[in-house]
Amino acid sequence: MKIYLVGGAVRDKLLNLNIRDKDWVIVGSSYKEMLNLGFIPIGNDFPVFLHPITYEEYALARKEKKIGKGYKGFLCNFSKKISLKEDLYRRDLTMNAIAYRKGIYYDFFGGINDIKNRIIKHVSPYFSDDPLRVLRVIKIYSFYSKLGFYIHKKTLKLINKIVNSGELLYIKPERIWLETKKVFSKGNLFIYFNLINLFNIDKFIYPEIYNIFNKKKTKKYFKLLFNNYNNYKLGLEINLFCLFLFFGNSIFSKKYFFYKNYTLSIVLNFCNRLKLPKKFFNIFKYMYFFLYKIFFIKNKILSILFLNLLNIINVWRNPKILSYLCKFIKIINLLLKNKILFFLDKYIYIIYIITNNVKNKYLIKLGYKGIFIRKRIRFIRYKKIYFFLKSLYLKKLK
Repeated sequence: MKIYLVGGAVRDKLLNLNIRDKDWVIVGSSYKEMLNLGFIPIGNDFPVFLHPITYEEYALARKEKKIGKGYKGFLCNFSKKISLKEDLYRRDLTMNAIAYRKGIYYDFFGGINDIKNRIIKHVSPYFSDDPLRVLRVIKIYSFYSKLGFYIHKKTLKLINKIVNSGELLYIKPERIWLETKKVFSKGNLFIYFNLINLFNIDKFIYPEIYNIFNKKKTKKYFKLLFNNYNNYKLGLEINLFCLFLFFGNSIFSKKYFFYKNYTLSIVLNFCNRLKLPKKFFNIFKYMYFFLYKIFFIKNKILSILFLNLLNIINVWRNPKILSYLCKFIKIINLLLKNKILFFLDKYIYIIYIITNNVKNKYLIKLGYKGIFIRKRIRFIRYKKIYFFLKSLYLKKLK
């Protein structure tokens, strides 16, 4: 039995980049032997295991044969006789088909040379067997285009062939989101979705993106925000919420803001289709509703609006949501340069600080009970917000 480091870890090692995850391939072993060694099986269709201590992924060397549609339409052969070269031949790109063991690189398909020449290239014609590889190539390009990498013309032809075949329709939504999620944390979102649009992939899996890239104004703002994605370091949630704002063009016109339910319905369909966690839609809904109100707010109800927002997003039990909201508003300011939203992120944080010190114990000592405790807390918080906003107004008059 021989164990080799493979995939992205070897690629990033050759590029002198930080290695996040390590994947291993095992040659000359069996499923039963892996179980006896304490490895934990995680693949129903493929012989993939977790190491009992490090929890890194280990897979038996295997060959695959296409027998159906989509990501799982394969017949898998993982006998002890499968060689390292046979296993690497089934992989998607030459840069990912390099193995490493005890100081030696095993490169049968020119991957090291392609990395030096900054080429993203498929290993074999079998690339087109798995439609998910289209998204993986675009994802990798969004990661490494800043290093000068480009997609080989023959690989581009295979991508077009897969798109035209309609195989993308058979990719499971969870797999689509898994690949896209990685771009939110590491890649360039504008480059990723721009290629999705150029290859006409959006009509299969991201119809919302089609509307963004086929309107000059929205594409311009999208590029402004997401082409410098790594400079913001905002995290998955905020970048996802900013993407949602482009659905329905709602932030670019007060006219569209009146149709908040239209935008929210698009976002809900997107989340349901890709089976995203419900928390993403719920938090965005509250933040969007808040912004919608701010645009048409009357000064008399501003204090109630702030308090309702903090209550709805339950900031008292989950303060992290507040940081999401503040960053979210900063980004919208960057896009719109709206005077109404100027300094709003700072005001919200101050309001949270001055209202968070209202405690139940103090009111219980004063004799409040049951539902009256909650009502009194709400009233005190409202008064604190009101006087804070009033002080800001008086400073402006001076």
